[in-house]
Amino acid sequence: MILKKVQIKNFRCFRDVEVDLMPTTVLIGENNSGKTSFLDAIRLCLSRTATRRGGGLEDYDYHLSSNKTEPEQTGVLAIILNFVLDENEPDDLVQALGDVVVFDDGNVRHIILRISSGFDPALKDFSSDWDFLDTNSNPLGPKTKRPQLLTTFLQLTPVFYLSALRDAAREFHGRSAFWSPFLRNPGIPDDIRERLQAEINLLNNEVLKAHAPLQAVKTHLAKVQEIMAIGKGGAVDIEALPTRIMDLLNRAQVNITAPTGAPLPLARHGSGTQSLAVIFLFEAFFATMLSQQYDPLSRPLLALEEPEAHLHPCAVRSLWASLGAVAGQKIIATHSGDLLSRVPLTAIRRFCREKGAVVVRAIQPGMLTTEEQLKIDFHLQSCRGELLFSRCWLLGEGESEYWVFREAADILGYDLDRLGVRFVNTRYSGVELLLKVASKLGIGWYFVGDGDVQGRTDAETCQKYLQGEDSAKHISILPQANVEVLLCESGFGHIYESHISAQKKHFITTTKGDPMYWQQVVSAQPKKDKPSRIREVMADMRIRGAGSVPHALKTMIEASIAIGEVQS
Repeated sequence: MILKKVQIKNFRCFRDVEVDLMPTTVLIGENNSGKTSFLDAIRLCLSRTATRRGGGLEDYDYHLSSNKTEPEQTGVLAIILNFVLDENEPDDLVQALGDVVVFDDGNVRHIILRISSGFDPALKDFSSDWDFLDTNSNPLGPKTKRPQLLTTFLQLTPVFYLSALRDAAREFHGRSAFWSPFLRNPGIPDDIRERLQAEINLLNNEVLKAHAPLQAVKTHLAKVQEIMAIGKGGAVDIEALPTRIMDLLNRAQVNITAPTGAPLPLARHGSGTQSLAVIFLFEAFFATMLSQQYDPLSRPLLALEEPEAHLHPCAVRSLWASLGAVAGQKIIATHSGDLLSRVPLTAIRRFCREKGAVVVRAIQPGMLTTEEQLKIDFHLQSCRGELLFSRCWLLGEGESEYWVFREAADILGYDLDRLGVRFVNTRYSGVELLLKVASKLGIGWYFVGDGDVQGRTDAETCQKYLQGEDSAKHISILPQANVEVLLCESGFGHIYESHISAQKKHFITTTKGDPMYWQQVVSAQPKKDKPSRIREVMADMRIRGAGSVPHALKTMIEASIAIGEVQS
């Protein structure tokens, strides 16, 4: 049984969203785009607070459409969790939840839970309720409103949350939810327990005998008993080490070998090591303790925020395989391009804002062919997955365009990284595949094409993805054959002229002022080190300042930034 779909209405930043989930789903998006609120919505529904009158909700959990909206003026808050049962689910689990199992048209079994809440004028307070639904979103009726039935369901669908702020000292404490079960009830047979207890007592006595200062302390502390008359015939004792097995286990600590070879307590290691250790503590709990702490039929869900926290990029990239081995369904929120470069594209859910509302975008299975998937994987892995965090893709062909746009933007005072604009080379995958992915994931785009046949053909392809918007806001074709000719015409032609060898001067058959002159100069350039001349031009442009940036480049850069601002 897995959580297949989540619908949220009027909860925090969500007006109305619907998100499909997989056995492992990865959430991405800018800060405050709703990832944590999405995880909180699931936790809220699957916690025992769902049965309370207020449902565990606070005033600001209700969606406020403006800064003047009061919580009691909001619409009804609803969170609907749609679980799908596997064909091979144990009969005991199906029987335990039989009253709430419903079938869709394809004979697939579902369990659909809705938590709802709104302001009740009669009570002058918020009132919450819960229902199990059929596949048409109708309550199943009185038979399924038994609190015990909901309690059973919640016991079978435990949710565990691991925040980005993972503190090893707290998580490996003797009273933590995931470390303490390993210390309690160790299940040591009685005969072995008695033998160990005797050996511990003997060891404690040997330590005390060998330690004269402690013996002296023991002698003086015996006077307490004389004065206070504590008991009869008793003795003052000192535990150099815990003499009860339970006390000994409660003091257990994890040591990890340092680079020097010395074993160090986990709390003495760096934040990355501690963070990773906590993640694998969860894995150990799921693997060995879950069935002891929860019903063996339970289907756990792990909500994990930023597993990459404090980790080296190489460690992050290898982490994905380890996360996949953790039992149960997983929903992972990340800001790591390194991690994302290892994630299947169909497992990603991108949270973004469109027209003031939070929406969630995804690539559906089967949307891309195998060849298209390989091409997109190349882009994601070569740029460490950071493309999917962009607000706008500036699409162009070649390395030259990459350097021109990045350097020109910097000269103009625009930080494209901060503004969420990323140049994407279309040469490998073609422009249409990138447009298909950008459109599905809600990423804005701006296309710059050369003034040749290929550029005009790509521009025609872009027209199909405008979705009713003005083509001038998304598509630009250089009036020149390519960006090098544009730079020559904009006052940087002397750099290209200086690189024409004596053997290639015959390529120049026209004079300055002729429309073909600069195109012939560019054609006469050495085939090797083409980007080096671009960088030479951009260095000269930087010296001259923002006023030397060609107007066409400035217009394109500002257009892509404007598209990115709409996505923020």
